[in-house]
Amino acid sequence: MKALIFAPLALLAGCQHLNYQEPTAGETAQVTFTSNDTAAQPVVCVPGKGFQSTDYALSQSPISGGALDELLETMKKSPEVTTTVEAAPATRIGVIYNRRQADNSRDRCRVALQFSPQAGGEYQAHFVYDKGQCGLSLKDAAGNSVDAVQTDWQCP
Repeated sequence: MKALIFAPLALLAGCQHLNYQEPTAGETAQVTFTSNDTAAQPVVCVPGKGFQSTDYALSQSPISGGALDELLETMKKSPEVTTTVEAAPATRIGVIYNRRQADNSRDRCRVALQFSPQAGGEYQAHFVYDKGQCGLSLKDAAGNSVDAVQTDWQCP
């Protein structure tokens, strides 16, 4: 009987390692994900492990309110999601969009960018979903476009 009590706890602890784990050493940069008021999941490529979701997902911008803000925090959703990435060549970031329609079909897209972040750099990744098309743009802290290329959905 005691084993049954601990099984859900072990399962929950294991799920925490499925999300992206930010680097704790070495040179890093920060990426802040935003969207055009579209709920989506930011991801970071971890070589050998695939794209992994950040702890928080992008939410639609709510009307400010204490209870609603607390609910979004509990659900780990935010209009802006900031994460730390390795400052390494060929870093890949992306966004997954998945929404159920009234007819039970789904709108889905995945978009990824590859870039070379500078150590200590701060970047703004902006996701847009409009009329069935999705895109991801990347700017530096000064608001200048970053040399990034859209890449296939593979994480080497």
